[in-house]
Amino acid sequence: MAKRQGKYTLLLQRSPSIKAAAAVGGKKEKQGPLSQCFDYTGRDNAFGQKSWEAAESSMQHKALELALAKAKLPSDSLDYVFAGDLINQCVGSTFAMRQMGLPFVGLYGACSTMAESLGLAALFAEGGFARYTAAVTSSHFCSAERQFRFPLEYGGQRTPSAQWTATAAGAAVVGPKEKP
Repeated sequence: MAKRQGKYTLLLQRSPSIKAAAAVGGKKEKQGPLSQCFDYTGRDNAFGQKSWEAAESSMQHKALELALAKAKLPSDSLDYVFAGDLINQCVGSTFAMRQMGLPFVGLYGACSTMAESLGLAALFAEGGFARYTAAVTSSHFCSAERQFRFPLEYGGQRTPSAQWTATAAGAAVVGPKEKP
């Protein structure tokens, strides 16, 4: 059981751990200096889908599939999946988890979604509410542009210093502490 340490900190007694993690990236990420850090990169940013939102969902699905394979666990071993993305109502996450048939808690923390989902996944494992959980998040440059900046369909010019949201997804499987 977790113990409170001070005003803002919890000390986890059972020390849940990350069993496996996976990362999926888009075309630009494949061309960048971190390309070797991705388990899978797409040929393009569509990931075989007709919309950017569906592509983002596909990335989450692939990242979680890869993490589960690395952990040597079937998808039905997950008691909860904590997932989020940058789209209204977490559309990418919702459709990915619905397609996989997994119990899903949608989170929206923007850039902090992965930290938030990992924290909740660990707390659920610590509290005995779940044996295995997963933390998943994603972003897609094109859907983020549509949502927050200048939709690509407008054809506006980007300044050289403009931000570039990653087209990527990450997943981590969290479970009980492994004995050495």
